[in-house]
Amino acid sequence: MEQIDEEDRIIEITREDGITETFKILFTFHNDERNKDYYFLYKDEDEDTLMCLSSSDGESFEYLSDEEQDEAEQVLDAYNEDPLMAEAKE
Repeated sequence: MEQIDEEDRIIEITREDGITETFKILFTFHNDERNKDYYFLYKDEDEDTLMCLSSSDGESFEYLSDEEQDEAEQVLDAYNEDPLMAEAKE
């Protein structure tokens, strides 16, 4: 089971092999057509590596399909190009 601490923007994901990993949530977005939320996640020790997982219930997470991955990359590009995000990162 995954647990999200919204205050700290931290998520714990238990892999299929039983190992639990902790990630920070960079940001999320929702796709109304799929009725899914998408979470951009990173680890403190590896901030340059980013991954995106989807969830339709906020508890179970899935890897993205190719179509979802393309959409997530477009959303991430828009996020990175947003002047407000550039200011927040500085």
